Amino acid sequence: MKCGAWFGKRYLPRSNVSIGMMLLFCGGMHIGWSIMHLYMSGNRWAVGISVDEFRFAILSFFTGCGFIILIVAGTKNLLPTRVWIMLSAFFFIINGVFFIAMPTYYAATVATRIIAGFGHGIAHVVSIIYVGEIASRNYRGKLVAILVSSIIGGIALFTILSMVTTNPVFVVEPNMHANRAIGIVILPLATFALLCSWFLVVESPIHTLTTSGNESEARSNLIKLRGLSMESPSLMDEFEDMKTLASESESLSPFFLSQGNFPPFQLVLLVKLANLLFFNYSMNTAKMSLMSLMFTLGLFTHNWAPSILMLSKFAGSLFAILIIDLLPRRFMYGISSTFTGTFMLALGIILATYDVVATWIPPFLYIVAEVFNTFGMLPVSEIMLSEAFPPKKRALSVSSILICEYVGHMVVYIIYFNVPSTLTNTYIKTLVFSGVILLKCLIAVLTIPDTRGKYPREAVHMYMHKKK
Repeated sequence: MKCGAWFGKRYLPRSNVSIGMMLLFCGGMHIGWSIMHLYMSGNRWAVGISVDEFRFAILSFFTGCGFIILIVAGTKNLLPTRVWIMLSAFFFIINGVFFIAMPTYYAATVATRIIAGFGHGIAHVVSIIYVGEIASRNYRGKLVAILVSSIIGGIALFTILSMVTTNPVFVVEPNMHANRAIGIVILPLATFALLCSWFLVVESPIHTLTTSGNESEARSNLIKLRGLSMESPSLMDEFEDMKTLASESESLSPFFLSQGNFPPFQLVLLVKLANLLFFNYSMNTAKMSLMSLMFTLGLFTHNWAPSILMLSKFAGSLFAILIIDLLPRRFMYGISSTFTGTFMLALGIILATYDVVATWIPPFLYIVAEVFNTFGMLPVSEIMLSEAFPPKKRALSVSSILICEYVGHMVVYIIYFNVPSTLTNTYIKTLVFSGVILLKCLIAVLTIPDTRGKYPREAVHMYMHKKK
């Protein structure tokens, strides 16, 4: 109880971690928007627009993410963290206002989803980097897992909002719409985040040391972040580690593939791409098409399988916060990806070989795969992103990997749009993707270092020099 109180008191209110949670939650709802809008049938918003227009609306959010991350990659160190977070919140406020005011207007929906993509892209890059720089060595993994859980929570909420607002049985207000519902949630969250970011965000000591070299300010910021009134011996050791890391980074170029940075970059990108394959398979095929085939569960003719699936995944992500540091990173990732790939493989084999199967078996296999995915594959990849790179290379490295991720989402969506899913090619995809996950699991287990309880400089060296 004492540890939990310390965690909440000293980190969430005094940093942009809690603010990043709110903004990533808003971004998660837009990812959920893309997932749920794969079906045009029964969606009043889609009436009167072409298929191409509808598809562009789905892709618009990821377009905004990729574009703004490209800008952040080159300008991250020019502005304080507080300003970046305020920009992110401002973009979400614009989106919330237009979604409430004009929920069925196509042009406003597409334009402000791009703007929401700006907000999410900034929040993702800045929050991950910030947590990697300010988190205590014993809480870095948990804080990153909280950010991941926020995105999944946003997706889960929108699956519920979408079902409720498109079902006349539940809708009392006839003008309620899924876009308006998401706007009602986003606007107050983003406004609160904007206000809190001005008063609560304390700049990262590593960022201060790297950009201005002001040791006095950096030390003062670290004391504030730790909730102390004066320096302690452990804080002095931590600050010396930060100073040494910043000093070593001065001689490095920002280019992310030189000076020993290629091995960690390659490893993190490999792990993120494994997640991309699984997440996009889930997003584009299973969550909508395959789950609809597997589930007979419905309330008033509506299929609640996606909501049940994402709520299960959200519960798994909350549990991951508690267990993420129990085992070395490679084992957490290995256990997660092994169970995910194995259950997906079992699902593919069943779909390929059985004409008739008990109703509960396919959804059980798939939900278990999704839940195990949250235990390691999702949080470990983000933890690696937050701690693997030296400060001078961090912004460009993190941004480059996230650009690959969000552009990858777009590419898989485009493939899905042009290659319709049938039950036959669904089980083929299941077998292929599960095999890729298991292969990358083997590589990750052999190469991911255990950075639990390590200072930022120690973690960077373990990735760059592959020290086990």
